[in-house]
Amino acid sequence: MSTGDGAPLASRPEHTLRAAAHRAAQASPHYRDLPVGGSGGGGGGNGDGGADARVKWADTPFTSAADLLRGGPRMAARTGVTAYASSGTGGSAKPAFFTARDRAATVRRTAAGLVACGVDPGDTLVVAHGFGIWLIGPDFTSAGEELGLRVVPVGKGPGIAHTLALLRELGADVIATSPGYAQRLAALVGPGDAAAALGTRMLLLSGETVSGRLRASMRRSWGLDAVHSFYGSAELGHLGCDPAADGSIALTSDLAYEVLTAHGPAALREGTTGELVVTTLFQEGMPLVRYRTGDLVRLTRVGQEGPVIPLEVRVLGRIAESAVLESGEKLWAWQVEEAVVGAEGITDFRAYVDEVPMERQWFTTGDRLSVRVATEHDRPLTSEAVRRLTAGLREMSLDMSAAVGSVEIELEWCAYDDLVADDGPGKPRRLVDRRDGFPVPVETPGEAPAEAGGAR
Repeated sequence: MSTGDGAPLASRPEHTLRAAAHRAAQASPHYRDLPVGGSGGGGGGNGDGGADARVKWADTPFTSAADLLRGGPRMAARTGVTAYASSGTGGSAKPAFFTARDRAATVRRTAAGLVACGVDPGDTLVVAHGFGIWLIGPDFTSAGEELGLRVVPVGKGPGIAHTLALLRELGADVIATSPGYAQRLAALVGPGDAAAALGTRMLLLSGETVSGRLRASMRRSWGLDAVHSFYGSAELGHLGCDPAADGSIALTSDLAYEVLTAHGPAALREGTTGELVVTTLFQEGMPLVRYRTGDLVRLTRVGQEGPVIPLEVRVLGRIAESAVLESGEKLWAWQVEEAVVGAEGITDFRAYVDEVPMERQWFTTGDRLSVRVATEHDRPLTSEAVRRLTAGLREMSLDMSAAVGSVEIELEWCAYDDLVADDGPGKPRRLVDRRDGFPVPVETPGEAPAEAGGAR
């Protein structure tokens, strides 16, 4: 399946995609009711349990997180599976159903990522991810066990001081955790001293987007270069990692990928930016056809066309974490992060967009961008630092020039505990649009500027 100029539209040929859709229609009640393109006849609710051979892949319906929330058990292909769930950034748990074979597959992918990033058989792997009803903590733990590593699944522990004491006692050659938790560990030990104090030579970050600037900040605060990103989700498991520690995620080859833009599915060319769409090829517990991940990515490498097209991407962030300003400019959470994280020892932030009245020529109302930041050791910002950072926000990779007349920018320092106190269930939202009548755009991916990176 290619465009008119020969560029592929998916990382697998159409006959492979149609076969996967056919299997999903045979197995899952959700897909039996949809006209998914497949190799068998029927489908589309005609009762024979097959997929509709007349449906072209480009016309096959997408699956979204809303389907998982609404469909619940209808997404499951069979009984006797493990049910995971992730509240994500929305606070509502999405179910994810895995058979033993599905779990083995995602563990195998994670183990391959560990090897690709340079984990050695004699390493102690500390898994400091939460161990609730989601996949990421057990995934790293099982992958480490499969490789014969010494695995210490500390989770988040009863407290960060307790976790730190445990790491000092047992050692931590490799730590798998979220960027936010890694920053808190480093701040507790001391800037630049964490790797030496804990004997750590490698960080494996996942659960949040890792921009280039955040990666540089992590390297400084830990005093090491090996900071790798792992990318995945509760409903799909492990999707890829960046062996070169440069933020370019090599997507695993046993899934199929497309990129969806505001204009529809896009040709797979380097530089293409849009929402990552995934089709599972052999998932048993919950097969997914054209599943919209909600993640904005840019293709950084497209390999030669064949049975499998190798892809590398930079994950720019969640599509939902953006806001269209009064001027028509779009603001993304990763752009705010690029402007503030790492500067003046800043470790975390939350940004809010509000509508405010203005008495200026051409504008009666405008927007206020309020950014709250936390710093290492909860050190307050100086007035000069606030001035420089506010100026930096105006010079974000977003072209703010058109919005200068209608956007007020405020920056406030606060202690870390106060910063996270207002976070609801699920992952923290880094950019929140609080204006009435201005919902955060979720359904249609937009165009993004040219600089970002990392993995969530």
